[in-house]
Amino acid sequence: MSATDIMTAKILVVDDEKNIVTVLKAILEKRGFSVEGFTSPREALSRLEKEEFDVVVTDLYMPDLDGMALLSEIHRLHSGLPVVMITAFGTVDSAVDAIKKGAFDYVTKPFEQSEIVSVVQKAVNTRQFSKIGLKGDAKTKESNLAAIDSYILKGSSSSISQVAEKISKIASTPSVVLLKGEVGSGKEVLAEEIHFLSTRAYQPLLKVNCEAVTSLNLETEVFGGQKIGKLEMAHKGSLYLDEVSEMSLELQHKLFDFLESGSFEHPLRNEKITVDVRIIASTSKDLLSEVRAGNFREDLYYKLNVFPIEVPSLKERISDLSDLSVAILEKLEKKLHRSGLQLENKALKILSEYSWPGNLRQLEQVLERMVINSKGSVLLEADIPKDMLSDRAQMEEDHHNFREVIRKRTQNLERELIEKAMSEMEGNVTRTAEYLGISRKGLQLKIKELGIKN
Repeated sequence: MSATDIMTAKILVVDDEKNIVTVLKAILEKRGFSVEGFTSPREALSRLEKEEFDVVVTDLYMPDLDGMALLSEIHRLHSGLPVVMITAFGTVDSAVDAIKKGAFDYVTKPFEQSEIVSVVQKAVNTRQFSKIGLKGDAKTKESNLAAIDSYILKGSSSSISQVAEKISKIASTPSVVLLKGEVGSGKEVLAEEIHFLSTRAYQPLLKVNCEAVTSLNLETEVFGGQKIGKLEMAHKGSLYLDEVSEMSLELQHKLFDFLESGSFEHPLRNEKITVDVRIIASTSKDLLSEVRAGNFREDLYYKLNVFPIEVPSLKERISDLSDLSVAILEKLEKKLHRSGLQLENKALKILSEYSWPGNLRQLEQVLERMVINSKGSVLLEADIPKDMLSDRAQMEEDHHNFREVIRKRTQNLERELIEKAMSEMEGNVTRTAEYLGISRKGLQLKIKELGIKN
């Protein structure tokens, strides 16, 4: 069940500029939100006293009552109500101040439609999940898990039952969690489960894919640079580090220091920043083997491995395929406007014999293709993608080689970026590091790793 299935989200927009209110209302209403707008923050507060909303979107700088004062009043009236700040004065200091005082997130004018919709949707998800009731005794927590879980936990295999049991034990604690499993096995969704079952559920859950971001930008993404890093933005909430093994050794050291002290040195502001953030990390690699190979810090490994959860591959829980398929088809009924979707037994048997190198992610894609191919509500053997049946061996080989292709392409991109920046800075390493927004030491290590001639 998604948060937006619970109810139509109600958004309160406050900005002293009428045209901004009009634009925000149009953008958000187009996406299905119910929106009320005010140009007077005091009128907005009066409305909040009478009506309950899921998210408030407000300007930071307004006459009479500014956004910071409004934020304080909102939290007095409705503790835990997410507030998204919008301002034309996008300084790092004001953004940090707003977030540390309880703002959910921060967007600067002029903003992209997709950006404001994404931030508001995240705030809505957080608010509506928290309304389900995330506190209480063990029995209550079990019912909560059943209420908000995704299809990932469907099935009765011992492997997924153990995962569900571990999540119910760890979710309410502040401890670090390490999710281990193959690509596509559902680690990111389980990280969301853990966050929304915790006491931090009404605070942000931010995510960083350490594999997708080049190491040149990863430090900025996590610890900040010209913009606020996600570690700082996630204050009081959770930060999900996907494929944490892809961090450079230097960044691993910074992450270890943060887990030790709860603070970190900002790369550019020359100050120590203290935040309260729960770390949920994931990896598809054997981290202990990476430690032995010298690719991963041993001290960080033990910091992250406090409460490891082994997420089974689809092949390891193939007995759950029927239950998983039912749940996925329910999702596809809404997405594709179909009804009564089900798998015939022969098709289910064929799918159960497949090795599923792409795991649950691949299962979703295959079932969606089958629904599109099908002529009725019952999915037949004939609806199974032909390439899946004829090219199994090739698909598995492609999947095996995929990570190596991504690694090489990432290195090539990094090399091009560094060489271009070095050329523009006339070979000056210090100025090049500043230009790229990373530390001088980090740039030197990357130059050595990529074999760049200075």
